[in-house]
Amino acid sequence: MEKRKINQKDIANSLNLSVATVSKALRGDYADVNSETRERVVNRASQLGYDFGSRKQQAIEDEDETKSYMVGVLILRKLHEWQHTNYFAGMTEKCAKLNVSLILHYLNEENCRFILDKEHQPPAMRNGELSGLILVNHWPDEIIAALASQVPCVSIQHAYQKARMDIIGVDETLGIEQLMGHLYSLGHRKIGFFGHCGQVYQARMRFAAYISTLAQFDLELDLANVVDVTAGHLEDKEMILAGQIESVNRRIKQGVRAWICASDWVGYLLCRGLIDRGYNIPKDVSIVGFDDSEDNTLGCPKLTSITVPSLRIGAEALRRLINRIKHPTSPPLKVMLPCKLFEAQTTSPPPRTV
Repeated sequence: MEKRKINQKDIANSLNLSVATVSKALRGDYADVNSETRERVVNRASQLGYDFGSRKQQAIEDEDETKSYMVGVLILRKLHEWQHTNYFAGMTEKCAKLNVSLILHYLNEENCRFILDKEHQPPAMRNGELSGLILVNHWPDEIIAALASQVPCVSIQHAYQKARMDIIGVDETLGIEQLMGHLYSLGHRKIGFFGHCGQVYQARMRFAAYISTLAQFDLELDLANVVDVTAGHLEDKEMILAGQIESVNRRIKQGVRAWICASDWVGYLLCRGLIDRGYNIPKDVSIVGFDDSEDNTLGCPKLTSITVPSLRIGAEALRRLINRIKHPTSPPLKVMLPCKLFEAQTTSPPPRTV
């Protein structure tokens, strides 16, 4: 049986808004739709699976359906490369409907500033043929500010202080709530956070959600149960941990038998470090990650984690960029797509105390 398509009335009913308001927010007519309502509408539409790219909807959004765009996808290559194929695949699925051609360009972190030098730019960018840019990974703020002053930009997952732009990401709060709920249902009441790092946007957001969710479950916040890591651990997959495992070891002895990690990579680092110290995962300690995208498990059991909809993020980033090109003066928007708990092999009830 074919699944019924979501329409604007469905979105309006779920938000208790008029269909007219929803229609204006979706097509870019923001004259009498405030930023908060606009963000609610676009987020709910994305979460419900509304087809922004249908022919009927395109006709409403754009009188000139034949206009084509050339879009650059700039990926900052980290020391150990993350996999971005799903983002790119999600974008390419929408190219035909949106009349878009994609230009993919990688830059190493040490020479990323060259992107501002015409001699090092891809020809389409150098010649001013790009309609806009999609940014992947965390770039230096000053570079993004310079790029955003030249062409419309959309960022996947990361926010920038010096440039206001649309951000397409995952609902971090929903993900942390699912992880916390899973651990709570197993009987854990002392739950730590491994991977706090103020420099990395995703880590900040997930830590903020951790604090909020502790309050939601009426659990005590103890900052001794929060362990910092470096940006290198989160973004470059560094291996060496200087004292973090020992910090966790001390907290385990104080009864903290469950840990939410800021990413799968640091989750596997923690898991490996505890196994090397004689702990059984998950019998002694439960560990959960976030993003379910790590192939290198370091010989550990598969992490219980949060599955991130990478294909949808890529598709939404492209759609938002085209909307930004059409409506350059509209307020910036943060789109948060839903995520799902993936239960694997690293969680169990806390061990019984004698």
